[in-house]
Amino acid sequence: MAVTDTVTGLEVHDVRFPTSRRLDGSDAMHPDPDYSAAYVVLRTDGGPPGHGLCFTLGRGTEVMAAAIRALAPYLTGRPVPATAAGLAALHRELTHDSQLRWLGPEKGVMQMAAGAVVNAAWDLAATRAGLPVWEFLAAMRPEELVSLVDFRYLTDALTPGEALDLLRAAAPGRAARAARLRAEGYPAYTTSPGWLRWSPRPAAGCARSCRGRRPTARALWTPPHAPGSGT
Repeated sequence: MAVTDTVTGLEVHDVRFPTSRRLDGSDAMHPDPDYSAAYVVLRTDGGPPGHGLCFTLGRGTEVMAAAIRALAPYLTGRPVPATAAGLAALHRELTHDSQLRWLGPEKGVMQMAAGAVVNAAWDLAATRAGLPVWEFLAAMRPEELVSLVDFRYLTDALTPGEALDLLRAAAPGRAARAARLRAEGYPAYTTSPGWLRWSPRPAAGCARSCRGRRPTARALWTPPHAPGSGT
């Protein structure tokens, strides 16, 4: 399938789940969350779409969706940002709009909206390259990786030159690390079983259902206070 070069549309879907019915995910400050998302789809004129989202707690998701739509002119009708340079330029544009920045491009709703759009752009670029996002990123040259970072608030701790030196020094082991990730997956954990107050049985069932689609869950630990944990 030929992959074309233009973004033709930005869709936003307001997706909400009534998790407050069972208080799933609740805490002292958020006693009745409805886990939700403003879900972004970037369409192109023939190629596969890109997907991204930002997480919300129910009410206000429509505000997030409106903020994302306000960023659409930076993508629709423009070339797909398929390279490090294109992705970096998109991020700078989204966070430096001279009027939208009044709403806080580095905090709050506009920051989350920009994050959702940038995530969708990365997904689109990686999909076009035929790679998962981590491999798309891992294949970039050290110079490309450094170009992606906004160093405005980092140079007192790390300069672009220092970051470049670190990446170049680590480059010789890159292929071996990538091969290990493909073979073994990435060690990770999730707090969801305890956070959502699941018993071990549904948590283990979710882990089993993801095998073949996600990295294998090698271990499952349920906190002692979880109902039905038996500990």
